[in-house]
Order: sequence, then C-alpha cells, then structure tokens
Amino acid sequence: MFVKKIANDIRKRLNCKILHVGENIVGMDFHLDKLKSLINIKLKEVRMIGIYGIGGIGKTIIAKAICNSISYQFDGWCFLENIRETKNCSSLLQLQQKLLNDILKGREMKFHNIDEGINVIKDRLHSKRVLIVVDHVDSLCQLECIVGSRDWFCPGSRIIITTRDKHLLDVHGVDETYEAKELNYKDSVELFSRYAFKQSSLEDEYKNLLNHAIGYAKGLPLALKVLGVFLYSKTVPEWESSLRKLEKKLPMEIESVLKISFDGLDDMEKDIFLDIACFFKGKDKDFVSRILDGCNFYAESGIRVLVDKGLLTISNSKLDMHGLLQHMGWEIVRKQCLKEPGRRTRLWEGEDVYHVLTRNTGTEEIEGIILDLSMSKQIEFSTKAFESMKRLRLLKIHQDALYDSMVKYCKDVHIPKGHLTGGFRFPSYKLRYLHWDGYPWKSLPSSFHVENLVELSLQSSCIKKLCDNKVFENLKVLNVSYSLDLFEIPDCSNMPNLEILIVKGCQKLRDLPRGIYKLKCLKTLCCTGCSKLESFPEIMEVMENLRELYLDRTGIKSLPWSIEHLKGIQYLDLAHCENLKSLPDSICNLRSLKILHIHNCAKLYKLPSMLRSSMVNISQNLPFGSSEVDRAFPITNYFLQSASRYHDNLKPEFIQRGSPQPESQSKRSHWENDQMTEVILTDGCCLYWLEELDLSYCNLKEGGITIEAFHLPSLHVLNLSGNNFCKIPPNISKLSKLRILKMNHCKWILKIPELPSSIREIDAHDCPYLLPLQRQTQLFQSLLNCLKSDIQGFERGFGSSNLFVSGSLYDGKGISLFIDGSSGDPGWIRHQNMGNEVTIQLPLNWYEDNDLLGFSLFSFHVPFNGLIEEKPEGEKGEEYPSPCSLKCELSFLDDEQFGIVDDLFLDSFCGCYNNKSGVSDKVWMTYYPKVAVREMYHSNNYRLLKASFPFRGTSVKVEKCGIGLIYANGLAADQNTIHNAKSQS
Repeated sequence: MFVKKIANDIRKRLNCKILHVGENIVGMDFHLDKLKSLINIKLKEVRMIGIYGIGGIGKTIIAKAICNSISYQFDGWCFLENIRETKNCSSLLQLQQKLLNDILKGREMKFHNIDEGINVIKDRLHSKRVLIVVDHVDSLCQLECIVGSRDWFCPGSRIIITTRDKHLLDVHGVDETYEAKELNYKDSVELFSRYAFKQSSLEDEYKNLLNHAIGYAKGLPLALKVLGVFLYSKTVPEWESSLRKLEKKLPMEIESVLKISFDGLDDMEKDIFLDIACFFKGKDKDFVSRILDGCNFYAESGIRVLVDKGLLTISNSKLDMHGLLQHMGWEIVRKQCLKEPGRRTRLWEGEDVYHVLTRNTGTEEIEGIILDLSMSKQIEFSTKAFESMKRLRLLKIHQDALYDSMVKYCKDVHIPKGHLTGGFRFPSYKLRYLHWDGYPWKSLPSSFHVENLVELSLQSSCIKKLCDNKVFENLKVLNVSYSLDLFEIPDCSNMPNLEILIVKGCQKLRDLPRGIYKLKCLKTLCCTGCSKLESFPEIMEVMENLRELYLDRTGIKSLPWSIEHLKGIQYLDLAHCENLKSLPDSICNLRSLKILHIHNCAKLYKLPSMLRSSMVNISQNLPFGSSEVDRAFPITNYFLQSASRYHDNLKPEFIQRGSPQPESQSKRSHWENDQMTEVILTDGCCLYWLEELDLSYCNLKEGGITIEAFHLPSLHVLNLSGNNFCKIPPNISKLSKLRILKMNHCKWILKIPELPSSIREIDAHDCPYLLPLQRQTQLFQSLLNCLKSDIQGFERGFGSSNLFVSGSLYDGKGISLFIDGSSGDPGWIRHQNMGNEVTIQLPLNWYEDNDLLGFSLFSFHVPFNGLIEEKPEGEKGEEYPSPCSLKCELSFLDDEQFGIVDDLFLDSFCGCYNNKSGVSDKVWMTYYPKVAVREMYHSNNYRLLKASFPFRGTSVKVEKCGIGLIYANGLAADQNTIHNAKSQS
C-alpha cells in the first residue's frame, strides 16, 4: 500500500502540466508561503481562497505559481484563465465544459444549458479531490455557474479565485482572502533591473535615475516591467526625457489594464473616482463625503465600491489611491479634450487653470477647479472667466495646503498672490464647494446662488458680512477664519443645517447671533482668538448635537447660566480667556463633558459650588496632550487640582493647571504662594473608571495627597510632577492597574516608593534629592516584581508590547525607568563601557535557563551642546519627535550570525529640554524580559548581546552604557567576558 501511494504521487508529479509564469519573477516565495498557510492542504474540508488586488499587481501569476506548487496533490485540477466578461450563456457553458474536460482528462461531457452543467459538475467531481483556479472573476454569476457551493466538491478540494473586486469574494463567502500588494523597494529594483538592464543589478551611471523610475511605478509589477522594457538600451539623456514624458502621459499598456476597473463603474462612481483623483487624494474621508453627498453622488456607497475594487484605500480616515491609478484618472480627464483644457470637466494643474482663467476659455463642461497659488506663477484674471461655467460644482483658490484642518492651530493663512478685476459674477446654480483664501470683496454678491452650497470657506478674506436675505439651505460648514473685518454672522435661521461654524481670529466680531441655539445640527463652534467677543449668547433651547465649543483667547467675561442646555458638549475650551472671572454652577450639569480647558485664565477666582458632584461622574480615559484639543486637561483633573482649595476655612478659588517648567517659575500666577492643603480621594469621589489622573504642578506639600486605591481601580496613568512633597503615598502600590508613574520635577522627593507590579514606565527626572540608586533597594525589588508580572503577561499574550496607554513616553517592551544622573549609575551592572555601545557574552544555553528572567539595559546621558549636523553618518535627515529622544538598539552579534532583537524608544516632551542650560545628566534603565526575545535566536549561535544607544540629535548624548543579567533572585553578580565596542561620541 505504501509503495502504491508513492508510485501514484510520482505519477501525478510527472503528469502534472506546468503553467507558464515567466522567468523574471520576484518576491514569489513570500506570496506562496502566505497562500499555502491559507490553503492549508492538510484540512479535509472544501476551502475557497480569494486573491484580490488592483490590475497589474500580479494576481494571475501568483495563482499560476501556487497551482504549479500544489496541483500534484490533487486528483485533478483546472486553471480557468481570464474569464472576465464571460457572462452570456454560451460562454459560461464553455467554461463548465473546460472545467470538466481538464479534470476528467478528455472525457467529453455533453450538456445543453447551465443548470444541466451544474448537475454534471456535482455528479462527476463529488468524489474527486480537485484544485480549481478561477481567474479574473468580475461577476457573481461566473462563480455561481462554476464553483457555486462547497457541497459540489469532494472534501479536501481547494477553490482559488482571483479578482479585482473584494466584495465579490465576500458575497460568495470564501474562507480566506489574500491581498496581493505592491513590491517593496528592493524587489522593485530587482524586477525593474531585469527588464531595463537584463540583469538583477543596477548599472552605476543610471543610479541617480533609478529612484525616479521606481517611484513612478510604486511597486506595481506591470508598471515596473513596462517601464523597464521601455527604457532598455536607452542612454541617460533618453531616460531623463522619457521619465519627464511619463509624468504627463501614462503608457498605453499600463492604462489599458488599470482602466478595466474604471470602466466597470457606474456614472456616479466614475465621478467620485475622478473627483478624488483630481482634487481629494489624501484628504479626510468625512470632508470628501460631505462635499460629494452635496453633489448627490451618494458618497458612502460609492467610496465603498471603489475600495472593494482596489481603486481606493482608506488609512487613518484619509482617502488614498495608487499613484498610477491617479495618473489614469488624470489621463481620462485630459482625453476629454486634449488641446483645450477649458473643455474638460476638471482642472487641477496650475498651467491649465492659468490658461483658462487668463484667456477666458472656460465652458459649461467645467465642473471643478483647484488653483494652488503657492504652486503657480503670478496670476491676473477677471471674474468674467467664470461666466460660462454654469455647471461648476467645486471651486478652490487657496494658498496653504492645510485647508481641511478646521480647529487646528497652524500658521495664519497668507493672502494669495493674484489680482482680480471686475465685480464677482458667478452664474452657476450647482456650486457645492467654495474655498477662496483671501477672498477680495466685502460681501458675497447679491446674484450669488447659495441654495446648493454645502461648504463655504473664506479664510483671510476681506469680507465684512456674507450677504443679506440669503438662505443657505444646505450649508454645513462655514469657515471665515482670520477675516479681520468681519463684524457680523448671518441670522441662524438662514443656515438651518449648519454643522461647523468657524470664526477663528475674527478680531472685530463682537457678538454671536442671539439665535445660535436654533442651529440644531451644529456640532462645532470655534471662536478662538476673537478678542472682542465678550459674551456668549443665552442658550434658550436644548442643543443636543454641539460637541465642541472653542472660546479660547476670546474676551469672554462669563458664561450664561443657560450653558447647561448644551447637553451633548464634550469639549469646552476657555484657555487664555484673560477676562473670565467665574463659571456658573450650571456648568456642572454638562453630563457629557469630557474635556474642560481653562488654563491661563488669570482673573478666574471662583468655581461652581457643585463642581465636585458633577465632575466625578464623567471621569474617563482622557488624553494628556498632543493636539489642539488634546492639550486640554481632563475635567476630573480640574476638580482634583481645585479641590485642594475646598478647605473648611478657605473660600473656593481657581487653581491653574500649572504647566510651567522650572525655568519659568517666576511667571507663575498669584495663587502659587498659597499652600495647598490636601487632595483626598475617598468615598466621595467614586472615580471608578478614571484611567488617567494628572495632579502635576498643584503645589502640593508634604501629606497633601492621599490616594485610596479602592476607588481608583482602573487608574493607568498617575502624574504627580512638579509638586513639593518629600514622599509619595505608600498606598500607591495598591493601584493594581497603574502602568505609568510620572514624578519629574518633584524637587524634594527622596525616594521612589514600593510600586504595584503593573508598572511599566517611571519618569522621575529632575528630582535632585532622590536617594542614590544604590540605596533604592525597595525600588529595584519593585522593578523585579514588575518584570515578573510582565513575563506573565507575555505568556498570556498581552505583555508590555501589546498594550498602548495614552500619555506613555516609552515605546518598547519591558519596564522603563528615567531618572536624574545625580542618583548615580547602577553600579551592580558590571558590564559597562564608555561610549554608546556595549556587548556582553551570555552563558551557554542562556535561553533554557528558567532562572534568567531578562536583561537590564542602562545608558548614562549628559547634556549635548553641539550642532545637530554632528550626527553620525546614516542618521542625517532623521526627524526626532521631542527635545529628548532616546533609543536603544538591541542585537546579537557573533562571528557568522547577526540578528536584530528589538528597538526601544523613550521620548520626553518636558519643557526643561528646550533650555539647554537647564539640561542635566540623565539615567535611562530598562528591564527587558528574556521571553520577548524571538525563538529564532534561542541558540548558542547567539551569545553576544549588543546594546547600542545612537545619538538622535537631541539635547543629550550617551557617555556610558551597560548590560546586566536579571535572575529570579536579583541581578547577576558574576563577571562575564565583556567586549568593548568602539565608542561613538
């Protein structure tokens, strides 16, 4: 029996027909490994696998390669190639007959209709393990006629389907899907070189042009092949000329393949694709959807279709597409009229827009125009240029690229360079989107058609008021930021569907409309920087939808009691309101409020009397600070910082959040000299869901904080920085979920207390009286417990690398400690070296030693006063995210073996690093768990462990570093061999 099985296997292999996949195949092993794991040949069930991706990505080649690799393991197989457009009855019948003939080896099957063919397939293939590949499917009916159901086939059979439309695979119910993606840079160079130079390596004289060619193809195998063939044997000047031409015109071989997916769209989907290709690539999905919905394009549905067909991707809420697909879209529009851009539907290139506007060649064919004045030459045109554009939907004349960001601090919008003559006459009734930076007129013209307008953005304009007696029925966004002459906003009843209103930096605006509460759809109101705005209107009715209210840097003196009617408000920004004196008690009724931002309000002296009972109910996971909104501190923190004033003998007063750094202490507000009494978190708080607690710079004295851990069971982040106590409450060890403890700039702190085993990050820099590390025995027992806890987490699948906590400075596995260098270096770590590299020889069979828990890594940093240009070769051009940016590269280094273990990062955004004279020595120490080392390195071939701490162009550099071994009972005390590496200062 065994011999017979071997004979059958050999016969199958010898008789197996090999499908041609070509010679210049790159990166195929990666695809085959992935697909084999999805196919899982050992399973006895019928499995369907889908391969999808854009045209030219290599789906057919991949399917042929996997078929060649596994087909011998089946009783029969069939590859139905390129069945696209096979939809009529006779063609489908031919497919059914080919399927049966290929598998049954020439036994001619006769049937006269599709249903009869299905019955024959089920009858003849039900007892055979078969492999069927259905290539280039573009219709569900094709699958229903050929591989309609799993029960047609014998257990163990495999069906592979290739398509450009992922939605087809979802509808058909395949078991697994595999996306064929673009080649990486290395494989792209190799494939391109095989065609361009007939070899896999690059000729020296063409190296400077290589990146241009590879960047053009963007990893698409078809494009790399076409481009390589096109450039073969050409000289360098011919290459340069050809590449410039390709920027303007897509090669026909590429366009014809890519355009197949476009041709399969309906008219609305085509319009959406072309709008995105010409105007909206890289833009926010919600922004684009709002505009396209205003054009009656049903954006959500259309965008989903484009994504399913591989014509569009969405990443971080941004719309994107392959560069060659965008080129294809441009080419489709250009071909609408090759010689006269005024007869095309969309204009986006500066030269074409300049031509149309200066020569008045626009026609009613034009639907959209974008003119980026920062990218084009000086332009002078008359508004008569728009008179013939009666179908214009989109018009954007702008200076700055950052036009989507509604409420984000950025540089002021510059007035565009350009000159317009004549009054503004705009005949189009179809205009949905008007964005005109530096709009030069004082109002919109009386003849302006606003009824279909969805978004109106007139930043840095000369406008004083919009217009009289106009109803903006469909307007959802109005942005008149930095319009310095604006003094009036239209009656709210004229904008019934407005969702976003931005009047940022309008310094002459004194009042908001009294009827603003009538804007029932309003979600965001931004008045940032309106210095003349002294009052906020009464909210006479409940506003459920307003989520964000920005009144920072305004002249607001107080808020009305009716502010409580903002039932849906989540963000309220009152920062830098220098005239704000008090807040109404009714603010405590804002049950949805998550962030209250009121720092730098010097005149604020009184808090609402019921603040305690309100705020404790809305403590949530709140961010510390990275964006305009995120800089706001959690409202629960606001209560806790302020609660210290609620003492029996003290009148409640406002306590500033307190973010000043040591170098600016003299600038602190008048409250600083008063001694804080205490902050007690007890039964009255019930902060059960609180995850982040910031009590930094509250001027808390000794005994000024008591933490009842029972009422903070969810706390992840605790920030006690900048306070004046000598010790941290010992019961902090009871905070069982605490992962991050920040206590930097605590000038009088003596030691770090016993910590909960959940801790993964400690920041205690600039604590000058902290006891030397050698005397902090309790600290290192805590770190050992934390490491053991982290190891247990890895074993359960959620170690330190698998969890992200907002506010973290450390990005890496293990436990991180960042302290002042005045505490000394950890002397018990015997393997130390001057410079920024150290290598240690690990014991034999280190990976099997259960007592070895991990490695202690440390680096001693000193102030760096040199220039950034002094960075080592290879790191130039790298941008660092913070004033103090540290990195540890952990690797194995042996005679014949090299392996990268991990990269660890620590970034501190503390303001003390902005002043170089205030930077002091620092120690960064990490307990790295052995269990985090990948199994591939569990060998005696990997015994030399190297830690490198490269200079990252910031305020500190490494003076010395070290590695130690951590055992279950503590650090290793024995002296192993140390190999000193060359130091890099």
